[in-house]
Amino acid sequence: MEIVCLDTHLLIWGIKEESTEGQEEMIQKTKLFFKWLDENGIKAMIPSVVIGEFLMLIPHEMHDKITNFFQKNFIVVPYDTASASCFAKIWQKKNSDGTIEKLKNDISATRAKLKADCQIVATAITHGASCIYSYDEHLAKFAEGCIEVKQIPDIPKQMQFPTIF
Repeated sequence: MEIVCLDTHLLIWGIKEESTEGQEEMIQKTKLFFKWLDENGIKAMIPSVVIGEFLMLIPHEMHDKITNFFQKNFIVVPYDTASASCFAKIWQKKNSDGTIEKLKNDISATRAKLKADCQIVATAITHGASCIYSYDEHLAKFAEGCIEVKQIPDIPKQMQFPTIF
């Protein structure tokens, strides 16, 4: 059974059905992708760190409903001690090779965001994901050399043909 990891943007587009200007097509594209995963027997993993990022955008009163939805429809995995050990290994490697310093120079890359990205990568690796689906360039830098990061493939809509009889 193949398991893939989903990053936060996919949940925002496919579950919350929100996008920024110019990304409107990502809502339908992500919904088709979720359906494609299900039809192909591919399980989707969501790290608890991703759920935390997603819940920041949701009113507190809806958190139980949302977390129950995730637990019912996805494989929810914790950031546990094995993930923490993997995180430390990746962080040390990326620190020594200069990646973290380069990422810190990016105006949008806070230390907290970089840590969350590295935690997501570590959790995906530790819990056996074959890849991470993400559009986050910082996350991709942490994943480089550790786990493949992919963007949603183009999935054609199935045409509906009218019945003749």
